[in-house]
Amino acid sequence: MKQTGMLELAVLGLLKERSMHGYELRKQLSAKLGPLWHVSWGSLYPALRRLARRGAIEKVAENGPSLGPGRHKTAYRITTLGEESFDGLLRETGAVPDPELFALKVAFFRYLQPEMRVAMLERRRIYLQDKLAQFRSNLRDYRERIDSYALTLQDHGMAVVEDDIEWIDELISKEKSLVAADVDDKSSSTHKPSSKASKDSSDPQRSRAGESLGKRR
Repeated sequence: MKQTGMLELAVLGLLKERSMHGYELRKQLSAKLGPLWHVSWGSLYPALRRLARRGAIEKVAENGPSLGPGRHKTAYRITTLGEESFDGLLRETGAVPDPELFALKVAFFRYLQPEMRVAMLERRRIYLQDKLAQFRSNLRDYRERIDSYALTLQDHGMAVVEDDIEWIDELISKEKSLVAADVDDKSSSTHKPSSKASKDSSDPQRSRAGESLGKRR
């Protein structure tokens, strides 16, 4: 069962893209976050009701031909309050070590500025590096006292963490490249001469006219 905040973040993030009804939301959760991110109806609909009571989402009636004459599907769309709530949940940093919550936030990274994404990734890397150091310490201290199954489990856990660190390093490198490119673009636009000045300097007649006017003065 997903934590309440995680499920609400996921629902609001999907509804930022477009309005959806419950069945489509459940389908999109698995499509976007992977088959292991399974949400039961018993979790999804209470989450939708909570969000609706808070004014974060609202119901929208949709015509549903397959439901028969006069019957409608109930779709949901995000409200302005829901947009604010989503932004707050996405930026929240208190529970970053939770791997599912971190993966969920990565799925909606496009709604954050590059600097914020880098900060979250670097916090995650620090957490993983500490975890890797703990694995190595355990293996160093207990390798001779644990059986082969426990040893295999430790090795597997350490390999998973090492892979995660490598993945995080790649993401950080890409994000920093985006930040650098953005800075370069802003710098070039700031120092770019105005079109009028550029035109005047490239027009010999305008330049000579300016010099002549200066001499008369």
